Amino acid sequence: MAAPAPLDAWVLPRIRYSSTAGDVAVAALLLVVGGGLTIGGGTPAPDPTLPLGEPWAPWAVVVAAALATLLKRRAPLLAIALLGALLLVDAAWVSGALPLVPLLALLDAVYAAMLHPAARARRAVLVAAAALALALLLLARPGTPADAVQLAAMLAMLLGTPALWGTSVRQRDELLGAERERVAAVAAAGEAARAAALREERAAMARELHDELAARLSAIALQTGALEAREHADAATAGSIAAVRRSSIEALTELRQLIDVLGDDRDAAGARVAARIEDADALAADAERFGVDLDARVAVGAGVLESTASHALARIAREAVANAARHAPGVPVRLRVDDLGERGVELRVENRIAAQAAETGGNGLGIPLMRERWTLAGGEGEAGPVGDGRWLVRARVPSAAAAGPFHEQVGATHRGPAPAGAAA
Repeated sequence: MAAPAPLDAWVLPRIRYSSTAGDVAVAALLLVVGGGLTIGGGTPAPDPTLPLGEPWAPWAVVVAAALATLLKRRAPLLAIALLGALLLVDAAWVSGALPLVPLLALLDAVYAAMLHPAARARRAVLVAAAALALALLLLARPGTPADAVQLAAMLAMLLGTPALWGTSVRQRDELLGAERERVAAVAAAGEAARAAALREERAAMARELHDELAARLSAIALQTGALEAREHADAATAGSIAAVRRSSIEALTELRQLIDVLGDDRDAAGARVAARIEDADALAADAERFGVDLDARVAVGAGVLESTASHALARIAREAVANAARHAPGVPVRLRVDDLGERGVELRVENRIAAQAAETGGNGLGIPLMRERWTLAGGEGEAGPVGDGRWLVRARVPSAAAAGPFHEQVGATHRGPAPAGAAA
């Protein structure tokens, strides 16, 4: 709930001072007060001996002061200049005294100018007010130095009071604004901490689900696939084995989707990571975080891969890019994902092997984890150096339209220990 505005923020009920309606309201009040005083004789009467000592002159001064007030927020220096000129004209050529309405309008304009956000505008207004005070002092022509000092002190108090008041109000509003921003920042930090805790809890739940169920369901799928390849005495047994295998694969897909929801596709730092290999933007974001110059092309349409296979390729790609950043920093990385039709979808990540291996804190589990991912997805792959000085990670998984087990099982291979620049 927003805090109520202070009383000095209003001109009239529902009309704020610092608004166009507030400017119009102040000008209207000046017209009403000036007209009443002029009719009732509350202002100095025109002096017929002066050049503009005509009966209409006080009315013209009141109207001009009200109009000049409309400029106090948009052009404070111009408003001060116009109102100062009205005071000097009235004192010198109309009544020979300081008129009340232009003086009130001037004090209001000085106050409004001190609320202006630009310090340069505020300084200019103060200089203009000081020049006006000096002009009024010279116009009054005090008879003695004591009179001059007394008049100067009076003018300083008269013009300094609204300046100090406006400065105080502006500083108060700035402090209130800073406090509101601090409260909003604290609230945002608390919300971010709550979201991070929730994300961590969901990620922990996802890990537990994966650890407990995914391995067992994958084992069931692999074992029933092996049984399905054998000859059976009756069709009922073969059908039952096929049904068990289909059910385990469907359960793996649904589990992967549930883990995607719980994990929310964020890493430990809260940054978005690729949950599917089709998400090229997330792959590019991964490469940018790792500081890798990635040339990526993903030529796989939506729906070609099941969730489990797509997620496996995304994780393999992320691990390969991260390992290239560790072992061969600054070396460009080429990533390609191609739809091979009935042969499945193939991921290739390759980079030139660095001349000297970069110091890394890796745990050596990169390739075994990638091998586990493509195996659980029903695919095959390899990771290792190739003959022309490049390091290649290749993984192929079955597409969603593939009927039956994935054929052409080449097996996961790893061409020896990782040399300098290898993704491990």
